Amino acid sequence: DKSSRRQSFLQMDKKRYFGLWMKGNKMSVYHIVINPAGASGRTNECWDIIKKELDTIGVDYKVHLSNLEYGIKDIMKELTSTNERVNIILIGGDGSMNLAVNGIVNFEKTYLGLIPCGSGNDLAKSLGIHGTKIECLHRILNDQHGKDLDIGVLTYHTRYDEKGNKVSDEPYSRRYNISSGIGYDAAISEQVQRSPWKKVLNAIHLGKLIYLFVGARLIFLHHHFKTKIQIDDQSYSYDKLLFIATMNEPYEGGGFKFCPTANPCDGILNACIADGLGRIDFFRIFPYAMKGEHGKFKGVSLKEGKQIHIQTEQPVWVHTDGEVEYKTDSVSYHLMDEKLHFLGW
Repeated sequence: DKSSRRQSFLQMDKKRYFGLWMKGNKMSVYHIVINPAGASGRTNECWDIIKKELDTIGVDYKVHLSNLEYGIKDIMKELTSTNERVNIILIGGDGSMNLAVNGIVNFEKTYLGLIPCGSGNDLAKSLGIHGTKIECLHRILNDQHGKDLDIGVLTYHTRYDEKGNKVSDEPYSRRYNISSGIGYDAAISEQVQRSPWKKVLNAIHLGKLIYLFVGARLIFLHHHFKTKIQIDDQSYSYDKLLFIATMNEPYEGGGFKFCPTANPCDGILNACIADGLGRIDFFRIFPYAMKGEHGKFKGVSLKEGKQIHIQTEQPVWVHTDGEVEYKTDSVSYHLMDEKLHFLGW
């Protein structure tokens, strides 16, 4: 029929256009990195759509599937341990992106694009990545230079396990794209990370709700703590800290705009500090955080700097892009000198 003929002509046009483009492009191979178990299997559904489009337009690609023995971090390390340019398309969410950026060896030669397929997708929301999976793919394929994004670095000076037993006092660093939080938001991430409800809600496309459910429950259980914070040459003391989120992007926690002015290209870290907030304050203020309007309330401070050090009176959970490894009572933050060449933004 007429509609089928029109679709056929459109596909022919796409093949012709991308055939000419790829012929003139020296780096014609794209490495597709996927966690098949991600988002309760939805990454596989996404890959089926992307694969069909790549085959239709004639793009040369290689697929890399992660598993428990050989994860995304390992795949990225292998792909980027070269002095030649490598184009990578990651299908996944914020956690997969965190693993990816922690695996990159040669940032100068690595060009990375993201097709969002996670529960929170805070990075995609912060960067304004929108549209269908195919539209995201085409933006990546049409972007040969990318934009340079800042990458945050968390350095543990002490590490403790979940029971508060010291694991090490040797420095240990982890990179992050979006944010690293200490205290309440990290405790939420730790609970979400091991909650069976995450898979259930992901399966019905309601993964963001798990953060709200866990957050509402933990506000009745979480304890405030004393903290000293050094931001560049300024020192601050807090007696009843709820959390501090050190951010490179505006959004975290499934859509909370904790640092509304955060810009991943400005070489500055932003921080949202919540101190002295009670349970009633939580339920009153947090709805405003969805729009980034929480800074007007007493007990909420928004700050920025290039170097941040945090000392707490007791070990508390820390997360990087929602991924939790250890508790700590001493951490530092800075931005890497290298930038992430991000495609499709």
